[in-house]
Amino acid sequence: MKKILSYFMLAIILVACSTDESIDSTIDVANLEVENYKGIFTTVDGQNRGTLDITLSQDGRSATADLILSTGEVVNIFTDQVSDLGNTKEIVFTSSELSFSMTTGEEGETLEASTVTFRGTESSLLVAQNTERAPVNPITGTYICTTCAGPIDNSMTQTFNFMFVTADGNSSITTQTTLGMTAFNGIGDQNSCVAGGPQTTCDITSGDGMTNVGYTAGGGDVTWTGTHTFDNGATGPTDCSVITGSWSWNSPLVGIVDGTFTSDSMCPPTGAILYEDFEDDTTNYTSSIPEFSDGFFDYFTRTDGSNISGGVSIDNIQGNSFFGAQDIDGEGAASAQSITFSGLDVTGLTNLTFSGLFAEDDNGTSQNWDDEDFVIVEYSFNDTDFTPIFAIQSEEPGGDTVNTTPRVDTDFDGIGDGAEITDTLTEYTAMFANDGTTNPTASTTVTIRIRIDFNAGNEDIAIDNVTVSGM
Repeated sequence: MKKILSYFMLAIILVACSTDESIDSTIDVANLEVENYKGIFTTVDGQNRGTLDITLSQDGRSATADLILSTGEVVNIFTDQVSDLGNTKEIVFTSSELSFSMTTGEEGETLEASTVTFRGTESSLLVAQNTERAPVNPITGTYICTTCAGPIDNSMTQTFNFMFVTADGNSSITTQTTLGMTAFNGIGDQNSCVAGGPQTTCDITSGDGMTNVGYTAGGGDVTWTGTHTFDNGATGPTDCSVITGSWSWNSPLVGIVDGTFTSDSMCPPTGAILYEDFEDDTTNYTSSIPEFSDGFFDYFTRTDGSNISGGVSIDNIQGNSFFGAQDIDGEGAASAQSITFSGLDVTGLTNLTFSGLFAEDDNGTSQNWDDEDFVIVEYSFNDTDFTPIFAIQSEEPGGDTVNTTPRVDTDFDGIGDGAEITDTLTEYTAMFANDGTTNPTASTTVTIRIRIDFNAGNEDIAIDNVTVSGM
């Protein structure tokens, strides 16, 4: 949470020792700081969510806004419709992509934009002034229900966004959720923060400490509790925030409805030298061919499900996206391809661990892997000689075996003899050494390669949260 970049522009340093000292009249002191706002966004149907970054120009006559969707897409808009209202300004953005109007406010004040539309869909936007003293941390997320009743439709994605409006530690929270084509604004509180190594974990609860009610929907109170974990080191590639918890709605019409919520972002495990969650365009791997999808059942790509067939069903996706492959040669490529994580720094690390979540889409009637299908994870200390550490193969041997169950190949003999790979993403781990026993001398870098081979429809894999850690 302390990973919020200040939007101060240091134009000049002024040193004033007495009232008699002169100041260069060409310096516009009022414009030394550029006014910046950050916020949380959702369409009222819950199908699009993201964070927003709004910056006024130095002269206060124009502004830019960057909407960063949870899919990784960025929408940039500009406006010169800025009106001076004295102590505040009214900013109006109008575009075919995103339109809204807002009035600026004071530090720590949560502001609601009006007339918000995104690509023609009614939307909601909450923002707060972002300063060095009070950095704003917007986090997008979703919720599901375990005890469901109308108007909650668990087949649709629903938004549960958070915005922290003070510095690290104890903080007030603004929430934004969707329910029944309505966006609800709520409140929460963060406290009891404990640092553990490079990460800090805090308790988060609905309400303001005086009450535990986050907001009221349909005449019933919504309450929630959870945890917020974030990186507490220097700003860099390990920046992260993850929120998880449970919620309850005491509806006068349908009774108690409850479930869980989670942020789109995740934090790498402590000690991780590689963590790839496939959530955005900032990736740690290279692919043997350009990623592709025909929009249906031929693909080799990072996906949130929107660019492949809706008939592909994978459970327990961490965040929104995973890496998927199916019928790789269906669009003309060779069926055997790979993704590679190169040059991972393992200096001083002796015992290394690979972990990842794996699943395959079960079509409901039979399993569909043939004997030549496989997923094999390998490591190399010289980028030439690769050694397998985890593999998934068809469960039956033979040169013409078809439509069998994919299982973990425990002894790398080409036959799946271990745990069945289901349509629920499940974590598997494998350990290997960097001590001179498996390579001539202990190395400073390692490469991880995941090889995949599918040549027909319904032969597929989903991969998420690829991690390498060591000690």
